Amino acid sequence: CYVDPCSCKLDKAPKVTMYLPDAMFTGMSLYYSYETCGSKDYFTKKFNTEACVNQESKDQCLSLKKKKGGANKCAWTGKKCLGWEIVEHPLCKSFVKEVHSGASTPRHFVAAALAVVASFLRA
Repeated sequence: CYVDPCSCKLDKAPKVTMYLPDAMFTGMSLYYSYETCGSKDYFTKKFNTEACVNQESKDQCLSLKKKKGGANKCAWTGKKCLGWEIVEHPLCKSFVKEVHSGASTPRHFVAAALAVVASFLRA
């Protein structure tokens, strides 16, 4: 499921999509989460090796760039690598605090993101 990274409060952080690397939703990269849909993520570790969450060091994390424009794809929290927006976007600041504290809040779905994906596929 595609999600808004700033309102998707899950135990596992959402990941930047690899299928539509230049896609944007509300000015942010397009993120996915298997957990949002009630599934276990068997895909990211094995097939999306450049996912931010798969980077184990600050250097690996910060070396990943978006394909279009070369901006940072990921950001380092001090403990782990997450999508840049999750760490740096003002609307996502509460998410980073929850990641550090281990807190969890209810899941939020973003159906509008599916409409964005559908529009890219039709184009």
